[in-house]
Amino acid sequence: MKRAILTTLLVVCPALPVLAANLEFSAGGEAEYDDNVFRSQSKKEDDVLFRLRPGLRVYEDHGDDLNFSAGYQAPVEFSVHNSHELDDVDHVGDGNFSYHPNQRFDVFGLENYGYLRSTLRQPDVNTQAQALNPGTLEFTDQRDRVKTNDATLGMNYHFSPRTVGRVIAGSEFFDSSRQDRARVWSVSGSADAQYKLTLKHQLGAGAGYSYQDFGDRLDIPGSQTQTYRVFGSWRWAISQTLTFDLTSGPAYLETQQAHADRQRIATRFPFSVLPAANVSGFFDKNGNQLSGPIGSGSLLLSSLDSTTGTNCGLVGGIPVASLCNGNIIIDSNTDPATVSAVKGDTLPITNRNPSGQSDRNFNWFVDLTLSQRWSPTLASALRYTRQQGDASGVGGTVIVDAVSLSNTWDFADRWQFALRGDFARRESAFDINQTYDIVSGQTLPGGSAVDIAGRTGTAFNSTRNVQIDTNSYGVAGRITHQLFKTTSIYVQARYTKQDSRSNSLGADSDFENFLATFGVHHIFEPIPLW
Repeated sequence: MKRAILTTLLVVCPALPVLAANLEFSAGGEAEYDDNVFRSQSKKEDDVLFRLRPGLRVYEDHGDDLNFSAGYQAPVEFSVHNSHELDDVDHVGDGNFSYHPNQRFDVFGLENYGYLRSTLRQPDVNTQAQALNPGTLEFTDQRDRVKTNDATLGMNYHFSPRTVGRVIAGSEFFDSSRQDRARVWSVSGSADAQYKLTLKHQLGAGAGYSYQDFGDRLDIPGSQTQTYRVFGSWRWAISQTLTFDLTSGPAYLETQQAHADRQRIATRFPFSVLPAANVSGFFDKNGNQLSGPIGSGSLLLSSLDSTTGTNCGLVGGIPVASLCNGNIIIDSNTDPATVSAVKGDTLPITNRNPSGQSDRNFNWFVDLTLSQRWSPTLASALRYTRQQGDASGVGGTVIVDAVSLSNTWDFADRWQFALRGDFARRESAFDINQTYDIVSGQTLPGGSAVDIAGRTGTAFNSTRNVQIDTNSYGVAGRITHQLFKTTSIYVQARYTKQDSRSNSLGADSDFENFLATFGVHHIFEPIPLW
């Protein structure tokens, strides 16, 4: 973690030995009401949190050729009711620089690092509408720890007053402490040229490539996706206050999923309710699904047995007939001695079909922004994007359709109102395989004929219900008052909802949440360093 923060700061370290630089300290505090503090779908728990935001920044923003900024914040969070789970320190680092050696050529770079909870990764509602932040709603991590690190390095070259060429390289990293999230790393590059056709119209064209690597996650082997794309762009200054920007073009995506282990050792565990990630249905000896999948925390009511053809009911989670294929479920009222008889036992599992998937397809990517300045104090921006995404490591490459609408209004001296709405739809770009264990009714030592549905020692890979199909919604409003030149207070309200198609990946992370926040932020007088 410290190494990643150091990497962030090193982005601008070469810029430090210049003629001038300032050291700036900042401090902030927030009080927040959260009506679903653990982002649970079924059992909401509210809480009040207090957050301190100390920070520092080294910057130069008036350089002739070189400007830079490197900052670090350590948000400290305290909970009223859930101190043991939530009291902790987050870490946020960012850096950027721009270098202009001459009138034709400039280089720029930026990096953002976070070691934090998912609730701090929402789009910034206070973003100026004329420069709408492309960030969209994230899959919830239920306040588990995540690491993120995004970096961009690029350069512009002005071939003439009307023609500009640009090259950009970037990388993104995501890692969560959750077992049902994969570590994701991606690298990308693009090159394009822009030509100013008239005072109102600018045209461009370019090409890009990206490589996306998903690590292994619970029951889903990792995969790699390569994307090749070409695009055209058009900027139209419709009027002095209205601007239209469009970048669009086809993309070719190719993915390859790794094979699962042919053999592994699994542990027998009894459950009073279904575990979220082990199995999601009843299967016969040939790996055919016999009924619909089951969500986390559910008990299957019945299933058709593949051997006898009879209906096998589950009463309190216990099969009533032997040889019924079922999940690892045990009645919550079972005698503790019986539960103890299986807990900790191990079983070798052989996967009869461990192969991963490989696939390819064509898609179309779009980035469209319409910006309107209604008056010197009121501006709006509408943005639609269709791009490749990682869905916070849920399970393979996704296609994200996202719409954002942002408005900022300086309605009085030192007062600003910001309103933002977001919608994002994520769908899997490819089929991927998940490993399912085949289970059947089993007898426990000293138990009755059938006490538990347990692993049989075989498994298979299947693409059934291994898709991401999730909609995310969010709306937030914020009022900010500039008390003094360097001190501001704000009140913010945010509503967020995530809704997935039943039994698809991500469904066990669905939630609905309301946040109300009051905060204050102060920047101390800068200290000249040299």
